[in-house]
Amino acid sequence: MTDEESTKYLSFDAEQKSKSGAKKLLEATILSYDSTKPMHAYAVEELDTRKFVGFCGLNPHDIENVEIMYAVMPDQRKKGYATEVAATLARYALNEFKFKRVLAPISPKNVHSRRVAERVGFKDRGLIQHKDFSEKVHDYVLENP
Repeated sequence: MTDEESTKYLSFDAEQKSKSGAKKLLEATILSYDSTKPMHAYAVEELDTRKFVGFCGLNPHDIENVEIMYAVMPDQRKKGYATEVAATLARYALNEFKFKRVLAPISPKNVHSRRVAERVGFKDRGLIQHKDFSEKVHDYVLENP
């Protein structure tokens, strides 16, 4: 959360990207586990070394829609982590949690994340004004058939 390059396209504000803000966000996520709409946040590790390479998560919007999040540390990009994580997490959200749709709002500037979403099978429904972003984002969606 405090690595500027890793979070530049994420919707978090400057306070959330600080150490204290990241700690508050983590604490809020943990507290949500006892709620009816828990967020899911996971560390992404390299299989052999267990080195931290990024994070991913799910943020439920309602009983049908969940938003996916993923970020990979700059030195670990272009190794397939984001695609593997997005595909696995999206399938899990659809098959295990039984959501109808996985949403991925992605900044137009984040070309790599857009490619990941498309490789996984997300469809771009065009630019929208998302409540958590100051500028319009691509509205990617993966639906359960």
